Amino acid sequence: MIPPQLIYQGKTEKCHPKFPFPKKWHITHSENHWSNEVTMLEYVDKILVPYIEGIRENLPLKKSNAHALCIFDVLRAHQCESFINKLSENDIKVRFVPASCTGELQPLDLSGNDTFKQSVKNAFQSWYADEIDKNLRNGQNIDELDVDLSLSHLKPIHAGWLVSAYQKITADVVKLGWKKAGILEAVS
Repeated sequence: MIPPQLIYQGKTEKCHPKFPFPKKWHITHSENHWSNEVTMLEYVDKILVPYIEGIRENLPLKKSNAHALCIFDVLRAHQCESFINKLSENDIKVRFVPASCTGELQPLDLSGNDTFKQSVKNAFQSWYADEIDKNLRNGQNIDELDVDLSLSHLKPIHAGWLVSAYQKITADVVKLGWKKAGILEAVS
């Protein structure tokens, strides 16, 4: 499976959680934690190209015939000329899912993202319940419960939930999204 890119809000690496992420993951930041031209170019260099080159090396194809396909929504950062050119330079074809159609055409929206999001949500709920239980067992009054939800406290915990959620996504879950989008049978 392709490693993810995580984008934290901030201007420097100091905004990244102190957490031992898997080495192939790309951890970066932007002022508002959204993808932008810079983060998308980093994504190509640090995630897409190394991943695709690894796949190409294991396929019995000539490099000139080994095109890759990436599907993106129409977020402005995905449509930057520099981003599209960088994909093209690496023999990566790009297709865009029309606005308001990701729920019908984006493979990971059809199968995968829901599993990931539900795993993170369940981890938070379990952690929060444990924190309340711990505080009550320590004699804290129910009316004065105080669970530390500060970013400095939650970021490394949340990072662990993300790694765990990612590990729960199987190749079969991803393939199901491609089948639901009608793509997998077309390329099989």
